[in-house]
Amino acid sequence: AITAALVTMVFWGGTAVANRYAVAFLDPIVVAALRSMLAGMLALVVALALRLQFPKGSHDRLLLLISGITSFALWPIFISVGLARTTASHAALIMATLPIVTVLLAAFLNRSAPPRTWWLGAAAAFVGAAWLILDQGASLAVDDPRSAAIGDLIILTGCFVCASGYVAGGKLAPKIGAFATTFWGLATALIVTVPLFALNQHGSDWAGMSMSAWAAIAWMTLCSSFFGYLLWFYALGRGGIERIGSLQLLMPIFTLTGAVLVLDEVLTPRLVALSVLVLAGTVIAHRHSSRDK
Repeated sequence: AITAALVTMVFWGGTAVANRYAVAFLDPIVVAALRSMLAGMLALVVALALRLQFPKGSHDRLLLLISGITSFALWPIFISVGLARTTASHAALIMATLPIVTVLLAAFLNRSAPPRTWWLGAAAAFVGAAWLILDQGASLAVDDPRSAAIGDLIILTGCFVCASGYVAGGKLAPKIGAFATTFWGLATALIVTVPLFALNQHGSDWAGMSMSAWAAIAWMTLCSSFFGYLLWFYALGRGGIERIGSLQLLMPIFTLTGAVLVLDEVLTPRLVALSVLVLAGTVIAHRHSSRDK
């Protein structure tokens, strides 16, 4: 179970790196739509083949629609558009706040409040993310600080959009199962990704795409979206949510490593310090997300 979870973290950790590479060849919207569309087609085949339960009531179908469109259609768009402006290193650290944003949104909708220690960790993570956005000089890979800051803000906004999908999916999963929620969600996103791809792909230089660029698309389609979720739910089922869920905290580290090795991004001392602040805050928030106040 742990091995499957770690492989998933490598898959998901490489998402921002692959995405950053792909947007150098294709329009960001095309990259996002293509990866989600291909993954959605595979998911639809799996859902039909395995006869995964489809939501019956109108409320549950609305939850599926919200989860599918926000998590699997809009979120990839925010990532791609943001990464066309900023670096994978910045994206990794901003995306590390997603679990905090999800807890915050769920608490708001449920009219509850996380424990006090959670707030301390969340505050540290958000301060680190805000500092990262405002201090673009921390990264040597940033050519246009203003454009990079906009890219960071786009990804941060995307975290709130994605979190809404996670919350909706979290309410639906106990009723039809996590597998069904995920794969039907990926399939549901096709109602957005197919027309979006069709409308935007005409100006793409498909002949000029390198094999490495296609490999990046394949990584996001198969590793990030399809096999990543299969392995993740397998790991959760075998190892338990508490034990396996905490391994998600390793994902930014894998992304930062990939950014350095694949994209030649440089981790400056300031960027490392901000990384520590964001990740430490996320760890604290995670450990105290459900404890007594």
